[in-house]
Amino acid sequence: MTVATIQSKAQILEVKLQQHLQAAGFKNLPLYISCDFRDESLTVVGEHPRSLVLKAKPTFAVLEAAILEIEPEAIQQIGLCLKITGQKQPYAFHSFTMHHPVLSRPKTVHLFKKTENIPAAETGIVLRENAAQTPDVEEKIPLGTDIKDAGGEEYFPDLSESSSNSDPIAFKVAAIPTDIADNPFNPLDMEAVTVAQKPKHSPLAMLAAAGIVSIAALVLAGGYYMLSRPCVIGECTALANAKQLSENSTRTLKTSKVASSPEEAQRQLKQAIALLEPIPSWSSHRGEAQSALEKYGSQNQHLNSAIDAARLAQSAAQKTQNPPYSAENGQEAQALWQSAIAQLGEIPRDSPVYPFAQRKAKEYRKNLATGNRQLSTEKQAEKTLLAAKNTAQIAEAREAVAQTAETWAQVQAGWEESLAILSEIPTGTTSYQEAKLLVPKYETKLSEAVERKNVEGISENAYTQAVTLAAEARIFEGKNAWFKASEYWRRALSYAEQVPAATSYSQKTQPLIASYKTSLQQAEVRLQEERKLQKARTDLDRTCKGNPKICDYTVSKDLIAVQMTPGYVQKLQQTFILAENNNATKTRQAVENHVQTLQKALEAIAENAKIPLQVYDAEGKRIGSHEPK
Repeated sequence: MTVATIQSKAQILEVKLQQHLQAAGFKNLPLYISCDFRDESLTVVGEHPRSLVLKAKPTFAVLEAAILEIEPEAIQQIGLCLKITGQKQPYAFHSFTMHHPVLSRPKTVHLFKKTENIPAAETGIVLRENAAQTPDVEEKIPLGTDIKDAGGEEYFPDLSESSSNSDPIAFKVAAIPTDIADNPFNPLDMEAVTVAQKPKHSPLAMLAAAGIVSIAALVLAGGYYMLSRPCVIGECTALANAKQLSENSTRTLKTSKVASSPEEAQRQLKQAIALLEPIPSWSSHRGEAQSALEKYGSQNQHLNSAIDAARLAQSAAQKTQNPPYSAENGQEAQALWQSAIAQLGEIPRDSPVYPFAQRKAKEYRKNLATGNRQLSTEKQAEKTLLAAKNTAQIAEAREAVAQTAETWAQVQAGWEESLAILSEIPTGTTSYQEAKLLVPKYETKLSEAVERKNVEGISENAYTQAVTLAAEARIFEGKNAWFKASEYWRRALSYAEQVPAATSYSQKTQPLIASYKTSLQQAEVRLQEERKLQKARTDLDRTCKGNPKICDYTVSKDLIAVQMTPGYVQKLQQTFILAENNNATKTRQAVENHVQTLQKALEAIAENAKIPLQVYDAEGKRIGSHEPK
């Protein structure tokens, strides 16, 4: 990389870092950034006058975050430092790598408040006003903390405070930090510099010199800032890049088939606008940039209209995405389609967004027409459904007072007419869905009207009771409550057998009787199985209990699995080893007898339940099994 390239790269980075600082709250502060690239390392120096007091840690945090976001090419090690204008050495530093930021790691220097009373005239260093009363001790402070406030709670007062007229206390590194490998600066270079005593000058001359230096610094800083703005020096690539982004935005609208193409096109256009806005008024390219900004701004407004229309269309589609839908939803969807079409109509013909808007407007009009047809059908279906309900209400009123066969015939005719009206409702409407729910109800009513002319109420009652009890029996089966299930199946069968023969209900009851008998037998078999499983669980609870607990288990109709607990196995092993070491024969025999007794008890449980048994040690390894005879 040539020297010119390195300098250009450093200038670009300096501008970007200065922008990040302004965005973070350092706007209009006299903090000037300079960058230096060497091999794979970067050094960033923040220089400011003595009148500006900064907290080092938050300032480093902003710079580190900016560098990590910018990601300079071919840079691994980064060093940051802050220094006072005119001072040779920085008063705070920090280092990190691109892949391993270390801002949170403390770096400590030793601050000597005062070691000996040396006149200021001889050292060139002026201590704070109360330095003379400070004990001759050494105090450690984090280097990331402002020297002015080293002993107090960290703060960042509007990023700028006025310091006192006295100079800050001089400091020096007492020892090289242990993490010297991460420090881009040589700590030995940060030794406090003793200024050689200079000849005395008159106060007016010194004040004039200081004023000239300050004015020169301001002029240089202002000139540097003006020249560092985009498109001030050299070729203005921002214009070409912005134009390319604008063309990409238009191409996205033409070629993309996805619903989010307006948003993507707007994102590209906003990138173009963001490239042109920083071009300053003193740039020779400002006029061209301003014209492009006005064009892109207008295009952006047109994209907003297209995006708004797409959102309205999406809402309309959502209201009708699961047909059939109600007339109310259809009317709301139609209003949304019309609003979406109106939004697209606001885009002028000369806009790059216009072709896209016309395509979408045609699509939305087609959806609007389809919705109008569906809405008309839905409204007619609602009228037909209402007529069927009114007829059913008349039939229900006659049913309430019907006593003779003739009056029950009138009720029958009313239900037949209501069902005929429901059959006229077209499919694909919400009224049809509601009619499907009403048809079984009306048919039941019609059947009741016919049967009431010939059948006693006891027949209907017996049938209803049988069906209800069977449904409850199935619920208990689902809960594995086989005792209750058996009881309800038995009662359901009893009611079904009470339905008189030669009636309409007897035909419905006959297949139920056989089904209920089968269900009752199955429930009783499962009840016996459940009782055996429960007996096995009770026996295992009694066998496995102890201190420590002997075993855990699972029981199913196909297998009893028993696993020894780690505590029990450990105690058994310890007892056996202790008996062996002490040659305690009785204890050893007692352990063996205990194990044999446990084995026999588990086998007896398996035999009683007629379920295979498998035994596992504490680690899950099978150590035994038993098949019942």
